[in-house]
Amino acid sequence: MTVLTAFLHRPTTSALVIAIVVTVAGWAAHRWAEWSTRPTTPEPGPARRPKPVQGGSAETPAVIALLTNGFDVPKSAVTATALDLAARGWIRVATTDQELVVMTRGSGEAGDSLRSYEQQVLNHLASRAFNDVASANTLAMSHHRLNRRWWTRFGRSVAADAQEQGLCRRRYTPTQLVPPAALAVTGLIVAWVAARGGDEIALTDSWASRAVWIGVIGAAGLLAWRTVERAIGSSQRPTEVGTQRTSAWLGYRQRLRDRIPAHASVLAPPPQQLALAHASVMGVAEHVLDELPAAPEDHGVAWSEAGGRPHIVRVHYPVRPGFGQHPVKVAAVGVVLVAAGRWLNGFLQRVADGESLESLLERVPGQVDLIEGVAEVLAILCWIPILGGIWAVIAGAVDSIATRERVGAVVRARRPVEVLPGLLLNVVKPFAERDRFSTYLAVDDGRRVSVSAWLANERSAAPQGAQARVRATPLLGYVRSSEPVGTAARGDG
Repeated sequence: MTVLTAFLHRPTTSALVIAIVVTVAGWAAHRWAEWSTRPTTPEPGPARRPKPVQGGSAETPAVIALLTNGFDVPKSAVTATALDLAARGWIRVATTDQELVVMTRGSGEAGDSLRSYEQQVLNHLASRAFNDVASANTLAMSHHRLNRRWWTRFGRSVAADAQEQGLCRRRYTPTQLVPPAALAVTGLIVAWVAARGGDEIALTDSWASRAVWIGVIGAAGLLAWRTVERAIGSSQRPTEVGTQRTSAWLGYRQRLRDRIPAHASVLAPPPQQLALAHASVMGVAEHVLDELPAAPEDHGVAWSEAGGRPHIVRVHYPVRPGFGQHPVKVAAVGVVLVAAGRWLNGFLQRVADGESLESLLERVPGQVDLIEGVAEVLAILCWIPILGGIWAVIAGAVDSIATRERVGAVVRARRPVEVLPGLLLNVVKPFAERDRFSTYLAVDDGRRVSVSAWLANERSAAPQGAQARVRATPLLGYVRSSEPVGTAARGDG
C-alpha cells in the first residue's frame, strides 16, 4: 500500500482515539518535565561585585548570562563576549567616520587563552571583517549567518564551561526526555496504522475524521521535534553553588544599574567595557546591544523590574485572525465570512451532487466526475473561512464588552515586521511601511513569568520602558487606551 493510498482512506476510529490519547499524554509529559525542572530565581545578594569562587576565577559574561537569564544562554551573551574580548585586548573597538568599527587583529594579554565559545565569537567577528576591520553596520547585516547550528554550538559550549565550574547541570535528563519522545513516536505509528486500516470513503463523508487525523500527525510530529530540541539544547538547572552565584550577580546588577549612565559607550577603558558586558546581559545597559550589534536582539526575552524584583519575562507575539483589530470591525467581517462561506459551500455541494450547473456538466460528459470531485474538495475548504468567521463573530462580540487592564512596565514595544515569523513577513511588509501601522506592546505587572503582547495603533501605543496603564481586549488583544501612570488617558483608538 502506498503512502498516497493511506492518505485517501478514512482513519479507523479506534486507532485514531488511541493516537489522540497517546499524543495528549506525550504533551502532558512534555509540560510536566518543563514545570518540574524550572529553575527558580533567588533573591538578589549584596549590591557589590562578587568575588571569584575560592580556587577559581570570575565567571565570564557569557556564563553570567546563563546564570541570570533562567539558566538559558541568551543572545545578548554574544555581544557581552565581544565586549569582554575587547576588554582583554583580543579585539579593539573604535570609530571611523562616525561609525563604530571592530578591529579583529589582537593577541590578548600574556597568558590569556580563549574558551571555545569565545573563539567562536572571535571567528564570527573576523569572518565579517575586511582587512581585519568590521563595521557595526556589517555586523548587523550578517545576523542571518548565525544559524541554528551556530547558536546550538555556542549555547552548549557556554553551558559546558558553567558545568565545569560546578554551577549547573543539564536540565533535561533521559528521565524527562524519553517518555515524551516514546509517546510521540507511538502516536505517529498508531496514526499511520489508523490510516492504513481505514476504508475508502468519500471525502465529504469523512472530512472531520481526516482533519482530526492530520491534527494528530501535526501534534505528534511537533512533540517529537520539541523533544529533539531539548535533547540538543543548552538549558540547565542550578546547583547549590550556582544558586549562590546567581544571587550574588543579581545583587551586583543593582550596583550597575545605579552607576552606569544611559549614555555609556563601548568606547571605554577595559574595566568599563567589562562592566558594560556584565550589565548588558542583565538588562541594565541594553543600548550596548544596539551599539555593538554582534548578535540579533532577542525579542522574546526581556528584563523587568515590575513588582520590585528584577526578573526575566518571556514575551509572546500572538498571530491569529483579527488580532489587534477593533472588535466591532472583526465581528462584522466575521458575519460576512460566515454568510459568504455558507452560500459558497452550499453551491459547491450542489455542483458536487450534480444539482447545479447541469448545462455545463452536459457539455463535458467525460469530465463530470472530475468537476464534481473538485467541487467536493472546494466545498470542504469553504469551512476554513466559515470557522474563521465564527471565531471572528465570537471574539468580536466578547471583546466589544470585555476589557482587561494591566498596570506595569512596557518591557517590549515592537512593530509586527520585527517579530513575526519569516513566512508572514512578505504579507505584512507592505503594511509595515505605512506610517499608521500597529505596535506590539508587552506589559509586565510583575505577577507572571510570560506575557502575551497586545497590538496598539499609533494613538494607543506606549514607549518601551514606560510605566503605563494599558487597557486591552482579552481575545483580540486590541489596545483601547494607554496612559503613563499618573497622567490622563489617551483616547480609545
